[in-house]
Parts: sequence; C-alpha cells; structure tokens
Amino acid sequence: MKLISNPPVETPIPDEPLPILGYANPVVSVDGQTRIFVPVFSVGTDSLIRIEADLTGIDPLGEPFVYPVTLPGNTDTPIVRHARGVPTTDEKYLYTTITNGHVVMQGRLPSGDWKILQDRVNEALKVIEAPFEVSMPTITFHVSTPI
Repeated sequence: MKLISNPPVETPIPDEPLPILGYANPVVSVDGQTRIFVPVFSVGTDSLIRIEADLTGIDPLGEPFVYPVTLPGNTDTPIVRHARGVPTTDEKYLYTTITNGHVVMQGRLPSGDWKILQDRVNEALKVIEAPFEVSMPTITFHVSTPI
C-alpha cells in the first residue's frame, strides 16, 4: 500500500509593517508669509497655502532621522471640508512632492473649514503604494473671504 501525503501547507509570512513617519520642522506659509506652526490656521479665500516638513522616523537607538524617501512625480494630499465639525464628502487636494524625505504641499482652498486628517492621508498613501504611513496631528484651515 502506498501512502499519498498532501503537500505541506505554507503559512503566509505577514508583510513587514510599514514604517510610521512623522512630520518634523513643519513650516506653513500663506501667500508667501511664514506663519508659526499651529494646528489651526485662518486664511483668506484662494490664498496660496504651502506646507513644508521633513518625514522623520526613529532609528533603533531611539534617535530621529529624516527618512530618505522620494516618490516619483507628484502625489496629492487630500484635505476634507468639514461642516459643524463633521467631515463632508467635499475633498480637495494639495499638490505634493516628496524628495529625499522633504515634503512640500501647496494649493488654494475655497471658503469653508478644511482639515488634513491622518487617516485620509494614509488611505491616499496606500493607494499609491507609498513605502510608509504618517503619524500627524490634524491640521485645520478656516478659509473665509476677508472683510
């Protein structure tokens, strides 16, 4: 009698978790004027918003370092309109480049309350198969027509 064995079952090896990076040294400018970085900004309608920061990780010794990633071409950072503190389905995008760990986001927004949300940014990074995720505070822009 010949015994037939089933082929061995291979246990899939889980994918390595993506590194989670933060934004260091953020600089925000509105119409060319640098602002002190705070999580909430009030700006005029159609003002040019520019955010620059370094993508940073923590090395095995616990020291921060700039994560030297470059994404080809450009990507877009989603920014979501909120009404009464609740996200709406209205979304705009800030033109974004990432070169050697340096991020530049810029664009103009119509009036409203707009937020850059960590979860939404990570969804967008996943779509473009970026080799990292971000950990960041929510950044809010209250955009209105100047009086």
